[in-house]
Amino acid sequence: MKSISDRILWLTDTFDDRNGVSMVLQSIHQEITKRNLPIDILVCSSTIKARPNLLVVKPVAEFSLPFYRQQPICIPGFFNLKRLFLSGGYNRIISSTEGPMGMAALYLRKTAGAKSFCYLHTDWLMFAQTAMKIGKAGISVITRLLRFYYKSYDGIFVLNTDQQKWLSGKTMKFDESRVFLTAHWVDEIFAPKKVSKMEVLGLPENTPVLLFAGRLSLEKGIMELPGIFRKVIQTIPNLKMVIAGNGPAADKLKEIFPEAIFTGWIDHDKLPGLFSAADLLILPSRFDTFSCSVLEALSCGLPVIAYNTKGPKDIIQHGVCGFLADDSNQMAMEIQEFFMDGTLHEKMRQAARERSKTYNSGEIFGHFLKNVGMPEVAKANV
Repeated sequence: MKSISDRILWLTDTFDDRNGVSMVLQSIHQEITKRNLPIDILVCSSTIKARPNLLVVKPVAEFSLPFYRQQPICIPGFFNLKRLFLSGGYNRIISSTEGPMGMAALYLRKTAGAKSFCYLHTDWLMFAQTAMKIGKAGISVITRLLRFYYKSYDGIFVLNTDQQKWLSGKTMKFDESRVFLTAHWVDEIFAPKKVSKMEVLGLPENTPVLLFAGRLSLEKGIMELPGIFRKVIQTIPNLKMVIAGNGPAADKLKEIFPEAIFTGWIDHDKLPGLFSAADLLILPSRFDTFSCSVLEALSCGLPVIAYNTKGPKDIIQHGVCGFLADDSNQMAMEIQEFFMDGTLHEKMRQAARERSKTYNSGEIFGHFLKNVGMPEVAKANV
């Protein structure tokens, strides 16, 4: 029987939305239920249905922001959250988002005396620069707000070494002992599939395929894809560019990139087939703090090319399971060389699979539980 003194309430503003944080939380929820861990995820929503280890509170207000309309902002009743927290016997709080539920986490920390931890999923400074076009003065203000917000927690989980250095460096000045490096893992469905390009993409088997899979938004760097592709086809004229996903910049990208094949949104369970049919995944984003799509692709044996920044550079081994580029010209050059050297394909596919196996859910969750002060739970359940 688990002690009620070791129970976590995990707060989030997103859970079933089509974004990276919600997909990660769904994987975490699966691990919680599978391992029977003393953790409940709590989301504020008017549409999500509660189930084991997933609690749902109705919002007292709901609205959308003009720069992020696809993600509704739901405001919970803070007093109701406190009653729920106390009646559930929780003594630790995790927050996965910096919105209203993040504020609620800090409210519970102050009023209920609970230890609190934050997951830093999003690079808000990069988002402010790329998606909101905020200038230097505004970035300075946001930096100070983030410093105040994150320092209100007892500990912060980060997903790459750049964030770890940033928080403990001169800008944020965090105690290194409060910053924990963690990672994600992928669902078991992500494994190589025996599929043909004709079956999945309607293309002949000998067609070289460059794939982008993800949210079609400006911060993902998608507007660089046409330029990179047009440089590559000077050497690889039969290359096909497949773009899987949807988002606010989809129409604009279709307008400037008519040569590409747009599949629209691909259901989660169909992604392994798509990754298995492609030859190389491209990630032109400098925004991702981890990039689950990189790990999903590697798990399916698909090499990845990305910029040498933040999360991807911690995952991709350059020249082994993929490539890291400093700019779009180098990215185009690496893609050309990959498709010109047929001997690389199988070697990199095998290396990609081996690299993905190092991201083990049991090990990652075990470290997480130890870092929040629950080593006995980690030992018994993970």
